[in-house]
Amino acid sequence: MTVLELAQQVVWGFVATFGFGVLFNVPTRMLVFCGLTGAAGHACRWALVQQDVHMVSATFVGAVVVGLLGYAEAQRFHLPRSIFTVTGIIPLVPGVPAFETLVYLMRDSITEGLAAAVTTGLRSGAIASGLVAARLLSLLVDKAHRGERLRRWQQRGD
Repeated sequence: MTVLELAQQVVWGFVATFGFGVLFNVPTRMLVFCGLTGAAGHACRWALVQQDVHMVSATFVGAVVVGLLGYAEAQRFHLPRSIFTVTGIIPLVPGVPAFETLVYLMRDSITEGLAAAVTTGLRSGAIASGLVAARLLSLLVDKAHRGERLRRWQQRGD
């Protein structure tokens, strides 16, 4: 893995996310941030796969990155988190294995079709699990932040 290869993956992740942001009518001023979110998740997954991490685990980590960045951007810009996470997750979607599943099943290669279907399901599950994990982490951060604000408010009243 070279820096040039990583930069290329960042660019492709950005382009894919930016394009889907346009397709999903994301506010124009947020398109770059959506693109950066998708680029970060895709680059993270790609870098982990290059380090021989299993694709499902790498997809999970990439989805967590997208979820956490989406949370931070939603807080910063006071917009719904889904603006950033729905578009940002697009580069992680297992489109090729899903297509392979259909091709194998159409050609009556049941074993290969089932193997591709399992791969697709595991990667899709990793995306969902990663977004849920990011959501739970963000809830913990919010709860801790609210508790700290409450303590400071109570101390002022004493």
